[in-house]
Amino acid sequence: MSEEQNEVLAQQKLFWERRMYRLDPAPPKLPAQEYIVRYLTENEDKYLAWYLHDQEPALNKLVQAACERYAMAEHFADIKQAAVCGILTALQKYDSAVGAPFVAFQKRYIQDSIDDYIRTAQSGVITMTVDTYPVLRRIMAIYRQSGDDCSDSNIQKIASEVNMDVKSVRKYIAIGTLNERRVDFYRQYDEDGEETGEGIAVDTTSQPDKLYFRAMLYDALHQAYDSLTYREQRTIAKHLGFCDTCWSVKKVVLINGEIEYRPIKPMTFEKISHSASRKSDKASERTYNNALEKMRKALHYYLELWE
Repeated sequence: MSEEQNEVLAQQKLFWERRMYRLDPAPPKLPAQEYIVRYLTENEDKYLAWYLHDQEPALNKLVQAACERYAMAEHFADIKQAAVCGILTALQKYDSAVGAPFVAFQKRYIQDSIDDYIRTAQSGVITMTVDTYPVLRRIMAIYRQSGDDCSDSNIQKIASEVNMDVKSVRKYIAIGTLNERRVDFYRQYDEDGEETGEGIAVDTTSQPDKLYFRAMLYDALHQAYDSLTYREQRTIAKHLGFCDTCWSVKKVVLINGEIEYRPIKPMTFEKISHSASRKSDKASERTYNNALEKMRKALHYYLELWE
C-alpha cells in the first residue's frame, strides 16, 4: 500500500473516531442537563445517546489532550471509550436534586476512568499498537466464546491457542475488558421517535465487501465536502436540502413537547442569496457550481489512489 493510501486511511480513521456518537438525524438541541434529567426520570436510553451526541466535541478535546500528554495517539478511540465508561459510572452516583450540573459532576469520574485505562495500557510489556491490537482481538474473541471464564484452566487453554504465556494472556484480557466498545447500547430512532433494533455501528459481518466499499465511498465524499469553504458548504447544503454539519436530510423539532422529524427542504438560489445577504441569486449559483467542481476534483483524487 502506498504512502498516499496510508495517509487517506489514517484520515478516515481520524474522521470516524471523532464521530463515534454522532446521530443521524441529529437529536433535539436541549441544554446538556436536560438530557440527563430526562434519562434519569424516564429511564430511556435514547436520552443518554443524545447527551453523548451533544458532548462529543468536548470529549474529543479531552481525549486528544490525553493522547498528546502520554504520547498515545493510536489509543484515541479506546481512551474515548474509557471516558464514556466514566460518564456511565458518574450516572450511577449522580443525584440531580443536589443541584450540581452533571457536566461538572462527571469530570472526576471521566478522568479516573482515563487514568485507569492509561495505567493498564502502559503496564507490563503490553502497549496496544498496530501489531499487538490484532492479538488482543483474537484473545478477547476466544475469551468471550468461553463465556468470560477467567479460571486458570481456561486462561491456560487460551494461552495454548495463541501460543503465549499465561501471564501475558491475563494482561491482554485485563486491557480488553476495559477497552471494549459497547456499540450495542446506542440505537437509531425512526420518524416517530421509537427505538429501532438497528445499531449505529457499521455491521461488518454482513456482506463485508459491499459495506467496506460503500464506507470508502462515503469517506471520500465527506473528505471532498470538508475541502470546501464554509460558504461553499452552506450553499450546497441549503440548495440540496441537508444539514451542513451532520449531513442528515431530516431535522428534529419539538412541538408541544413532542418530537417530530421533518425533511429539510431544498432552497432556491434566490432564497439562499437573500438569507446570506448576497447581491444576487447568480452569486449563490456560482458558489454552488464552483463547489461542485472542487468536490469532483477531490473525488477523482481519492478514486485514483484506490485504482
